[in-house]
Amino acid sequence: MIDMTGRIRATEKGGSDAAAGGGHRPEQIYAALRQRICTNRITPGETLREEVLAKEFDVSRSPIRRALAKLEHEGLVEVRHGVGTRVTEIDKAALAGIYEIRMMLWVQTGPYFQKDLPADLADRLEGHLAAFRALEPMDLHGFADVNVRYYLDFTSCVANECLREMHRSLFFSTSRMWLIQLPMVDWAEMIASIGSEIEDMMRAIRANDPDGLGYIARNAIATNVVPYLGIG
Repeated sequence: MIDMTGRIRATEKGGSDAAAGGGHRPEQIYAALRQRICTNRITPGETLREEVLAKEFDVSRSPIRRALAKLEHEGLVEVRHGVGTRVTEIDKAALAGIYEIRMMLWVQTGPYFQKDLPADLADRLEGHLAAFRALEPMDLHGFADVNVRYYLDFTSCVANECLREMHRSLFFSTSRMWLIQLPMVDWAEMIASIGSEIEDMMRAIRANDPDGLGYIARNAIATNVVPYLGIG
């Protein structure tokens, strides 16, 4: 299991989520590194060294390279042969294009939600809302952690696996921008906007309105995210 700092935690039985031979699987390594990058625990421009990661995760370099290749595909790192792997810088122009695609996808997602939206999802979103509201002002890592949990939980109701993973991949490609912009926004106003977004989603879920839910997710990006990030 991956915790919110990007560490691979032990299982309830006391063992690690490891493949045979003691090392972690490439997918676990990828998820752990993605978590660290997208919560800015590994910062833009920082170098990731295969030998250091291999020692940390108790694997050879091969699974590290596979994990890094997936991160490169998502635009989170760049691999330069002979130089190493660096976390990519944040490009506002590129992010604007990604957010445009995200908004378009949410409008089209309605038919691909679960046929009956799970009733307990609204309750879980209410829990995430409480977590946002409980954050201390400018708790950047705390915000990032809650935001990741909230988004992964929300997208769990997208029944089409390919579309669900696309939403998540695009989210992780853009989530770092929050941590750059947060010190420049009105914290209370931002939390209030996120609260309105989640409350609208809860109403749509309880009304079993998947089309409405997709439009709410789209509008949340247009009205709550883009203006705060200064890319609209």
